[in-house]
Amino acid sequence: MYVIGTAGHVDHGKSALVLALSGIDPDRLSEEKERGLTIDLGFAWTTLPSGREVSIIDVPGHERFIKNMLAGVGGIDLALLVIAADEGVMPQTREHLDILDLLQVQHGVVAVTKSDLVEQDWLELVKEEARELVGATALKDARVVDCSATTGDGLDGLKAALDDALSDLPPVRDVGRPRLAIDRAFTISGFGTVVTGTLVDGSLRAGDEVVIEPAGISARIRGLETHKESVEVADPGTRTAVNLSGVSTDELARGLVLTTPGWLQTSSTLDVRLRVVADRKRALRHNSTLTLHTGAAEEEARVRMLEGDTIEPGDEQWAQLRLRGPVAAARGDFFVLRGSNDTVAGGRIVDTRPRRHRRNETSTLQALERLLEGSPDDALLTVLQRLEPVGFAELRARSELEAEEARQVAERQIEQGAIVALDRDGLKDASVLVSAAGLQALQDRALRAVGEFTEEQPLRPGLPREDLRSRLGLESRAFAVFEETLLGSAAMMEHGGALDLPGRQAELSPKQEATRDALLQRLAEQGTRPEADTSVDAQLAGYLESEGKIVALKGGIYLLSATHASMLEATLDLLKEQEQVTLAEVRDRLATSRKVAQAFLEDLDQRRLTRRVGDARVLRSTT
Repeated sequence: MYVIGTAGHVDHGKSALVLALSGIDPDRLSEEKERGLTIDLGFAWTTLPSGREVSIIDVPGHERFIKNMLAGVGGIDLALLVIAADEGVMPQTREHLDILDLLQVQHGVVAVTKSDLVEQDWLELVKEEARELVGATALKDARVVDCSATTGDGLDGLKAALDDALSDLPPVRDVGRPRLAIDRAFTISGFGTVVTGTLVDGSLRAGDEVVIEPAGISARIRGLETHKESVEVADPGTRTAVNLSGVSTDELARGLVLTTPGWLQTSSTLDVRLRVVADRKRALRHNSTLTLHTGAAEEEARVRMLEGDTIEPGDEQWAQLRLRGPVAAARGDFFVLRGSNDTVAGGRIVDTRPRRHRRNETSTLQALERLLEGSPDDALLTVLQRLEPVGFAELRARSELEAEEARQVAERQIEQGAIVALDRDGLKDASVLVSAAGLQALQDRALRAVGEFTEEQPLRPGLPREDLRSRLGLESRAFAVFEETLLGSAAMMEHGGALDLPGRQAELSPKQEATRDALLQRLAEQGTRPEADTSVDAQLAGYLESEGKIVALKGGIYLLSATHASMLEATLDLLKEQEQVTLAEVRDRLATSRKVAQAFLEDLDQRRLTRRVGDARVLRSTT
């Protein structure tokens, strides 16, 4: 099923034409009927001569309600541009056409209405004006048909023209990721919360769990309607009413997006290909603030140009939009930017979760070009090259490819060597992937970080795992499989919970060797009653501890490892005898000082061998 959207100047007969075509009055508000003016979106449906059923969205034509018009045209397949024969092309005719052009609505029909009010010669002039108007836009191939909603003249020809135009459309896209941009939310007695919108990119089923973004609201579908008929499944390309449980209308608003969980992430930054409308009187400048319209959403946006400082009317370039608040949009969506009184620009979203880019950077512009025009392989690789190692499920969501297509691309690129699967157990959602170039860059960063650390701390056994993970900015799972890759390739070696450069050994200077020998001799003589010594060099102490020679306790207290082991054995024996021990009892059993006993017990607590209960300690294994 396809969706037709009207467009055109106020009072040119859009609603009357929809009524004549469908038998349904799209003006649903009492104020609209009283004023004879469409204020908000209206909806109807009809069956064309071919038997094809279509939905119709009727939009307001008055300039004050352009934002309502924009909420309706985002999901249409075909435009019905309405021009009144007695007035011809008017300001909102041009602005609505600019919007359709920016949204790349390429299929349409121009209806020259009120043909009964003018002479034939004048009617032909208006039709020719209409052809010239659309000739430089995405609707350049639209047929121009004259008709009258009042007399019915030309309506059969208009229906046939709509049928023919729809025959040229490709099949409605179904990539298994349903999205419904909410344009209405209301309550029906006995049913509860209902939202409506145009369903794209996938199907919805009664009973499905859904999320509403960017609000992050979870709900369940109680029922579905299309054209006031209950359905079990709503297919993409249909006007759909969704009855929801688990959410109230107070939580909902126009512009939110209903979808299935787990793939659509919201964003306040968008990379876009931006085009300024051709008849604008001045260029668009870097850092201009405008209003973004995409789907049914609107949000304030600052335009950060990525090449140059201005975009002249009719020209286009790359830009990044920084939004005041998040929107739920997908790569490939079209958008419009408006000022306070006019439509300024629009284009297509190419990345919904980009980094901040340097301006005029060739590599960035080339990557954006690949995202816009490239194949699915280009899209997946380009997104991956911007990321550190990432799980396949997240990569699939970020690239916004259909699940099976993303899997085929990833497997193909793994086989060709452009992508590396760090955990080699088949491609699963949790599989950690990285581009070949990204893996090399990450290894270089890791080696550099370890090298710098060991140069500063030559006696340390390498850079602690957690420190390296933090420096690389990796999630725990990604770091774990990356570390396995490093160790497996012999790029690094493991040493006492740290990562070190292959073959590196700490070497003590003659002075450090003498200090070491003196320290070990003193600790051997002091046994279980060592004296605190804060003057011991921290690097040397760390080295001796990593070599298993000493154990460092709090307060500058050091024990020979053999002494610490015997103290631990004695303490554990004491705990087995009486289940809990006090500081004084441990001090006496070990023949040590209170200060050493306290530091020793705190060390056991930290090692999770014991646990403090009041003034006593107990074994953790017995609690």
